[in-house]
Order: sequence, then C-alpha cells, then structure tokens
Amino acid sequence: MTKAIEEVRTIVEGGVEVNGKYYHDAMPHVQELIYLLRKIEASNENESIESQPLMRKKEPDNHLAAYFNRWRHKRDAPALVSTNVVIWSWIGSFLGIALLCYIHYEICLAYTQNLIFIVGSFGAQAVLLFAAPKAPLAQPWNAVVGNGVSAFAGICSWHLVGDGGVMWLASALAVSFAIVFMHWTNSLHPPGGATALIAVMEMNRVHDLGFLYILFPAVFASMAHVVVALFVNNLSSDKKRSYPMTWKPFNWI
Repeated sequence: MTKAIEEVRTIVEGGVEVNGKYYHDAMPHVQELIYLLRKIEASNENESIESQPLMRKKEPDNHLAAYFNRWRHKRDAPALVSTNVVIWSWIGSFLGIALLCYIHYEICLAYTQNLIFIVGSFGAQAVLLFAAPKAPLAQPWNAVVGNGVSAFAGICSWHLVGDGGVMWLASALAVSFAIVFMHWTNSLHPPGGATALIAVMEMNRVHDLGFLYILFPAVFASMAHVVVALFVNNLSSDKKRSYPMTWKPFNWI
C-alpha cells in the first residue's frame, strides 16, 4: 500500500504523474485517492493519517524551468484505429458533407439571393462528428449551439470593427469572443472558432447575410449534420461506436 502511494507524485502545478502517466488537472482526485489509501492503511496499522502529507511536491529549480517543463512529452501517441472505424468515418463524413453541399449548391445558390448552407468550418465539424463521435466537443449541443454563438460573435465583430476596415482586430475579437460565448453556454466546439473567423474574413455573400448567418448555415446546417451523425454513427456493428454520448448541456438538466 505504501509503495502504491509513493508511486504517485506531483511534477508540475496542475498536473500529476501516476506510474509514468501524466494527468492534467487531476490533483483533487489524486489527493482524495491517496487519502483513502492511507485511511485504509492506517486502519490496519492503528495509526493516524492527519499529520502525513498527501503528496510529495516537486519544487521547480526556478519559474523559467518550471514553465518550460510544461512543454515536455506527457503521454504516448494514440494507437491506430481499426479499419471499421476508418470505413464508418469515411461514410459519415462523405454523406454529411454531401448533404450540406447539395443543399448549398442545388437549393440555396439556385433559388435564393444570399442564403448559404456550408462554410469551411463544417469540414472540421465532420471530423469531430464522424471520426471522434464520443468526444465531448462533438456532441449535438456543442455542434449546434457552439457554432451558433460563434457565428453571432463573428457577425458582431464584423459590424463593430471589421466593416470599418480594421480587419485584424475584428478577426481576433471574433474568435476570442466565440470562445467566451462557447464557454458560457458549455458548448465548446473547435469548428466554432472557424465559423466566427469566416464571418469576418469570408466573401461578401457572408457579410450580406448579416445576422442571418447565425441560422444559415451555422445553426441549421449543424442540425442537419448532427442528424446524419445520428443515423450513420449508430449503424456500425461495433457496439462501442454510438452517438451521442449526451443530450444534456448541463448536469442539472
């Protein structure tokens, strides 16, 4: 028991290393685990655990060394996925992008003045929905709401700053505020950053949409993409491949 406890050690603030594996921001959980281990050990040996330090801290030589120590390699590279995963990822991404592009080219561009149904960020969204469907950032709430609030951040930044010609500032504000809004709504979704940036930097057709860009394509196209993910990701014979992992944006719902 004591040996198991001693194998757990801190290496840098905010991270722990257990038997050579690095876990970020796991300090509270590891401390609780060690406390329980020592409590069991103490109950067997009739000794107190209150005065014993939970963890041995590794003090950095200096702040600069501690900073660059965070750059070091912390985990092994992920193993290659199975052929089954590759095939279903291809099928899902093909069908998802095909649907969005069909609606975009054959309906929006053909029959409307300015509506669009796909921008570059949906390529990144396809990677999440079909290659990493279990990822927290790939869940339906994240895909739809994350893209929606990011589009709002991008359009606001364009109207406030970008339309006046300060493109570098508008671009930076769009992405940074998109991240803030996604954090606030618990809808972090990496393609959202691209959705916000596109609202500032993309063609006049996007600028002409104004706040309609939030719906076309950010929200509605994301909803269509999620529907494809729901059907395709659950067709695989692999029971481990399922989607979604959660419908809830917050635990209290």
